[in-house]
Amino acid sequence: MTEPVFGGDEVRTEQEIARWAAGVAAKAEKYQRVSEQVAEVAVHEVSRDGLVRLSVGASGALQHLEISDKAREVSGATLAASIMTTIRRAQARIAGAVSEIVTSVGVDDPGTAEALVSSYRQRFPPPAPDTPPWADQVRPSAPPPPARRPVQDDEDWDGPAVTE
Repeated sequence: MTEPVFGGDEVRTEQEIARWAAGVAAKAEKYQRVSEQVAEVAVHEVSRDGLVRLSVGASGALQHLEISDKAREVSGATLAASIMTTIRRAQARIAGAVSEIVTSVGVDDPGTAEALVSSYRQRFPPPAPDTPPWADQVRPSAPPPPARRPVQDDEDWDGPAVTE
């Protein structure tokens, strides 16, 4: 949208103001559509181990979570790691969903479009590329040592007294 050229005769000035106002209204309508569509974003993800299916919204908040019955066969630490890794992978895809919306609506100001998408990239960065494929399957920590039994009363000790 080009800036209006004011000055000159009144008719041309009024036409320029009307054209400029129509352009501003069209841009506002596009941004409103972007806002509405972004609010409806839901990114679905499944964990690599198949234990978890979930969805996150544009805010990154968890919207839906399903845990497979196979979760009974793994430790709590493994299940927790699978959930968290899957959430992070889903969140990292939000920027791509927002980018598709911006493109489909036709936001023609590259600075505005990039600022919007990059804000999601900064909040939800992609997982590190060097993350091994098994990273979402953390080994559980070592079990705690067995509880020590209380010391028995030594009333029946036949040996020498300790204080002797």
